[in-house]
This record gives sequence, C-alpha cells and structure tokens, in this order.
Amino acid sequence: MFSADGNYISQDSKDIFEKYELIDLDSTPQGFGERETDFSPTYEWVKSRIKKTSKTKIIIHKKGEIFGLVTFKEHILDKILKDNLGKEIILVFNDYQKFDLSVKLVYDLSWWSDVISQNLNNLNEIKNIKNKRRTKLFLSRNNKRKSYREKWIEFLENHDLKKDGYVSEVWNRIYLEKNLPSDININGEINYDWTYNNDFNLFDKYQNVFCEVITESGVHRPTFGHWTSEKTWRPFLFGVIPMIISFKDWDFYLKDAGFDLFEDVIDTSFYHTTNLHKKFMIIKENFKIIRNKLTKNGRFRDDIFKRLKNNQNHFLNHDNYVKYLIEKIDA
Repeated sequence: MFSADGNYISQDSKDIFEKYELIDLDSTPQGFGERETDFSPTYEWVKSRIKKTSKTKIIIHKKGEIFGLVTFKEHILDKILKDNLGKEIILVFNDYQKFDLSVKLVYDLSWWSDVISQNLNNLNEIKNIKNKRRTKLFLSRNNKRKSYREKWIEFLENHDLKKDGYVSEVWNRIYLEKNLPSDININGEINYDWTYNNDFNLFDKYQNVFCEVITESGVHRPTFGHWTSEKTWRPFLFGVIPMIISFKDWDFYLKDAGFDLFEDVIDTSFYHTTNLHKKFMIIKENFKIIRNKLTKNGRFRDDIFKRLKNNQNHFLNHDNYVKYLIEKIDA
C-alpha cells in the first residue's frame, strides 16, 4: 500500500501489516485497458497468491486506475469466495461507493503517502510557508481534458473569475509553471504525466492564493468507481483551503481521517450534490466568503491560518495515515 522512505514513512505497509498477506492489484501481471472484459488472468493470479501463503488473513489492495469494486466483485471476488480457500479477506480499495459485501471493505485514502514522497526534497520550504500577503484568490490545476473540467473553465470565464486565480488548461497547453521541461511535448503530443510529480514548481503560486479548487480524476468514471488521485492532497500539503470537485460525499472520508474542511465558515454542501452547476455556484459564493470574511488586509485571518497549518501538520505526519488504516483494518 505504501513504501518506506526512511524519513517520513518509516515502515513499509507489509511490515506494519505483517500478519496479513498483502496483494496489490495494481501489480497484476495482466495488462488491460478501460474496455477489458476478461479478468480471468488477474483472478488466477490472486487465487494463486492466496493459496501459496500460510497466512490466514489477506488484504487485497487497489489504488490505481485498473477497475472499480463493481468489476472486481463480479469478475474476481465472487469467484474467490466460491473457491472457499479458508482465508479472511479484507479489501482496501480506492473506490468510495457503498457496497453490501460479505467481506470487510476499507476505503483507502490513496495517494496520501505518494504526495509526501513526491515532495520530500522540498518539505522544509513547504512547512515554512508564512501567512504573508496574497494577491490571488484561488488556484485551479486542470490537466487532461474532461467534460467537467471544460465546464468548470467555461463557468469561470462566464462569471469573470479567471482573473482572480491561477488556472491551467494543460490540454490547451496553458500552464502555470514558469519553467517547462524539454519533454513537455513528446512527438508533438502533450506529456500529461509530467505535471503529476512536480507540485513544488508551483510553490510561489500556492503561497499567493487562499484556496485550491481541485477537479478530481474520479468524477463520472463508472469503470473505476468513485476514484480519487493525488490531486486531493495538494491543498493540505500547501496549507490552503480545499474545495474538491469529486463524487458526492467525498468530504465525509476526509473528515473521518481528521482533516478540517472549514464547514463552519464556508458552504461545503457542494460535496453533497451531483449537479455540477450547483457545485460551481456554491464554490463561487465561497470565493466571496473567503475574500470578505476569512482574510484581513490580504492575509488569512490568524485563526484560519492556524487551522490550515494544523491540516498541513496532520497530513505530513504519515503516522496519521497508518493509524487511520490500522483502525479501519483491525476494527
């Protein structure tokens, strides 16, 4: 589920959960795409792993974009359970839907570890962000073209909001980074992967905004389920107010893990609707609240900045993620 780096992440997940056999579905030897219908190679691989281990407890983990829990249950899990292999199975999945299962399901909060690891070399600077004067209201990073991102950009344009923030549209080659790498285009095609691991290139911009509007990867992705990515964790890393456009009720899982979403001072009901326009309108009104009530003289109010630093500290303490997983898995 995560690997040790010797610093912030002191132990591998396989060492923490040593009484379990960990099966990482992202490591399946089967290669397949979004239209795959034959999952028998992955089923056989999982079955083989379970039969070979002497451990009686199994964690089957899924983080990446391979399939959602609906597909996994139908094509793999139900068959494994029918095989009656005599093992206790726990699923730790990056798919936040409600399911009626005969095995325990733990929602993974995937990519928490990854974002820490990707920014290890710059954590001292990030942790030392000060409550200085800021001139822009929000940051919005939009990588691959997706319909809801296009609608979000259109909404910002129609309401004359783009001038108040930093807004990227990578599919249109509109970047926020000052220095672009030589491989930003490969054979004339946009290199979308470059932006994933380069958060610190926007350090100056994160220090100059009050909030980040995330357009998550898992909006309306039935193949992968209610899926999230590394994007969710960026506002917690950089200490700004998060507003995340994702599947309905994503805020519940973040609050359950100990994060402050500022529901007492902004309207977080946008998390509880599937209507994109309604989400956008609520976020627009939250911009006004942030500007008029949560800042003073171009800086965060001191009490708001303290809460943001608490969020950042909670995120950067990887033990909080480990504690969350242990509580859910061993419950």
